[in-house]
This record gives sequence, C-alpha cells and structure tokens, in this order.
Amino acid sequence: MHKKFSTNTLFLVIIVVLFVMLLFKNTTNYVVAQGDGNARHVFGVLGEGQGNRQPFFLVDTTEQTILVYEYFQGGGLGFVAARNYQFDKKLQEYGKNYGLAIENVKEILSKETTR
Repeated sequence: MHKKFSTNTLFLVIIVVLFVMLLFKNTTNYVVAQGDGNARHVFGVLGEGQGNRQPFFLVDTTEQTILVYEYFQGGGLGFVAARNYQFDKKLQEYGKNYGLAIENVKEILSKETTR
C-alpha cells in the first residue's frame, strides 16, 4: 500500500511541476520525470502554442500511451485525447505517402546489398 501511495504522489508532483512549466513557459520544451526512479519512463512535451492555447503531451513509454492536454490561458488545463501506441508501432506504413513507399525502399536496399 505504501508503494502505491508514493507512486501516486510522485505522479501528482510531476503533473503539478509540468503545469507550472506551462504557466511560466521558458526555453525548455520537454521534461523527463525525476524522483526515486519509478517514473523515468514518463515525460512531457510542450507543443507549439496557437493563440491562447498551449498543447501538452504526456508520454508514458512503459504503458506505451500518449495523453494530450491543452492549457487555455485564463481557463486552466483540459484533457483532449489519449492513445495507446503499442499496435501502431507494428504498422510498416499507414496514411498518405510522402515520398517512397516502404516496399520501394526495401527493393532499392536489396539491390544495393546484392552489388
């Protein structure tokens, strides 16, 4: 029980620290969790602000999850979206092609290695 309480407390402290960073935006645009080592797999990234909105991405590499929040000046912090990317990583290609398709790259590479 004590272990669960300290982990929850650590996450709360991390969220508060990241929120304060949003308020006092400095030159750092990401932060890695610090503490007793239990949460080093969690980090936050600030996105490009648009108007009075500032996106904030919280990434948990152990749970393979991305959480998206938005800070509204004068309105606080709001939850926008969540995504588990465990299965996304297994896709070789998805969406619009910008350049060569993966199969074309494989073909070119196989020709280069046979020379």
